[in-house]
Amino acid sequence: MRLSSHLRKALIGAASLCVLAGCAGEQGAGGAVERSGQGSAERPAAKRPASGTDLPVRTGARDVVHTDTDHRSYKVRIAVESLVRGSQQDMRGARVDQALQGKVPHYLTLKVTNTGREEIPSAYMVDSDLVLNGTDWTRGEKVHVSGGGAGREGLPCADDAPTALAPGDSYTTCVTYVLSEGVGVLSLAHYAGGYLNEGGAVATWPVEGGLEAASAGLAEPGDISRVRWDAREDGIVELPATVVSVRRGRPADLAGLGLVRGDNERRGVPYYVTVTYTNPGPGNLYTDQAKHVRLLTGNGRQIPGKTPYTPDAKIPGCPTDWVARMIPPGDSVTECSIHLLTDDSDKPFAVGFAQPGGAGLAIWRAPLH
Repeated sequence: MRLSSHLRKALIGAASLCVLAGCAGEQGAGGAVERSGQGSAERPAAKRPASGTDLPVRTGARDVVHTDTDHRSYKVRIAVESLVRGSQQDMRGARVDQALQGKVPHYLTLKVTNTGREEIPSAYMVDSDLVLNGTDWTRGEKVHVSGGGAGREGLPCADDAPTALAPGDSYTTCVTYVLSEGVGVLSLAHYAGGYLNEGGAVATWPVEGGLEAASAGLAEPGDISRVRWDAREDGIVELPATVVSVRRGRPADLAGLGLVRGDNERRGVPYYVTVTYTNPGPGNLYTDQAKHVRLLTGNGRQIPGKTPYTPDAKIPGCPTDWVARMIPPGDSVTECSIHLLTDDSDKPFAVGFAQPGGAGLAIWRAPLH
């Protein structure tokens, strides 16, 4: 069952991986807050890590909307100040979940300002809308540091966000993400309403050279890759698959189909992705692979597809004759998924197939038409 963005954010705040011994206290209690016209605050704000490798992230401020777990929206300005790649050695000195051992920490220093007219309660949740995108289009796992000094001894990055933030006030904090060894950083992104809100507005801070690194080694359109697919009672099977086309459509194409949600998606541009799969047998293959296709963008977004519910839906550029069919062993089928790109500054770059069991994405370069 899929979690809503707000429930997911609540779980992140309550059950995220903690780096401290005794992680039970309030996050960032007593953290530094800069007050407009009042100079410095009670204690120094968080500083960027002194060790590690600076990554060439495009710094600067973006005006965004933070939506809390009670569906209340607040205007904030997020200014990215630095992004530093640490080392696996950093993780060994901290109490972290075993699943994070062997991964590489990345330390993001940012400044948050309340630009609205209302106080933001639980201001430490503002960064829950931020995502660090790897060059394999995976999302970095966030490690929350809170409470007393033990965590500061373990990682050179302290999350000093305050409990509440008054209008006009700011705080500077450092947030830790981890990526697998060998994975670079493509971008940092903020999703209005949480990163599971696919139709929300997105602000991005790209990393120089990240897209070039992501491009290296991608499969080309027409290349056949064996993608892992969960066939339920038949277990995990490998389907020979290849991307056929990525075509730009028009918003009017989807009128009356019930596939578009919210004003942002209504203004979005649909892209139609077609992928051909071959049934390796021994049983029949039911055609529902399209729901695992992702349109991957140059800014690091993974845009899930929408599929028509009936075979007789008339969508220009997106055939529906494959819907609800069974494919016998040895035969092939070409399925179509619809992906809404809501950011004019972003472009399709690749096509991914989400695989089960932690296998990640199988990725092809997008043959854009």
